[in-house]
Amino acid sequence: MRHLALALTVVVAASTASAHEHGSYDHVSSAEECSERNVHFGDGRTYVKKEIVDGSRLRSLKASVSNAPISVVGGSSSGYQITACKAAASLADLDAIRVTLDGNTLQSSGPANKNWTVLYHISAPRGAELDLSAQNGPLSIRDLEGNVVARAKNGPLSLSNVDGNVDASTTNGPISVSGGSGTVKVEATNGPLSVTLDGGSFRGSLDASTQNGPLSVKVPRGYASGVVVESRGRGPISCKAEDCDHGWRSDDDGEPRRIELGRGTANVHLSTVNGPVTIKNE
Repeated sequence: MRHLALALTVVVAASTASAHEHGSYDHVSSAEECSERNVHFGDGRTYVKKEIVDGSRLRSLKASVSNAPISVVGGSSSGYQITACKAAASLADLDAIRVTLDGNTLQSSGPANKNWTVLYHISAPRGAELDLSAQNGPLSIRDLEGNVVARAKNGPLSLSNVDGNVDASTTNGPISVSGGSGTVKVEATNGPLSVTLDGGSFRGSLDASTQNGPLSVKVPRGYASGVVVESRGRGPISCKAEDCDHGWRSDDDGEPRRIELGRGTANVHLSTVNGPVTIKNE
């Protein structure tokens, strides 16, 4: 079986069936380009074809991805805009690829030889309802307002400026949160957690934790929301933010394992079990 290499940014390879190929991502490219330069099956030629999948009437969208990235960005239209870039090692395989919507579930099918894949660019409307999962590939969501369930395994998950109700988790991969608002719950297992707070305060609540992974926190100076950072276990803590001098709290053994930052009600709770903590100002 040939090895597949993908190169893309705001692109998804989605299938509700088994994975087509194991992918690697060697450089950054435009999702709309749909170029054979960005997908490689061994040393042979790659054939590509762009297709538009009409999601304008959908009220919600589900996508499950294996061995490829999934990326979603908030758009200005009233519905979902889905651009599929089909890629295969031969013209016959390319013609056999089908991309469909089964209700609100985005899926693809193709030849049994698995020398094919599908890349998606998904633009989601305001108030989107998303249920996303990725295995062995990155999952990213940015500039979106809506309700999101996101699961990643063996790959990174990133949330950038996502506003709404968010339930996100990773296993064996890093997770990053930057900006955003709403009711946000984030969990990582066996992977690092990175949180970058911005603006004057956090509107809503943020509960983010990692187990067996490091925690990195960036807090703006003069932040008007209360931020609680906790470390369970014996991982080292480095705090270089403006509130570090007086924000330490001790555990039952007298060791400082909790830091309180910011001002006002504590609506941001960040924690790690068995991982180091780094805190600094943004």
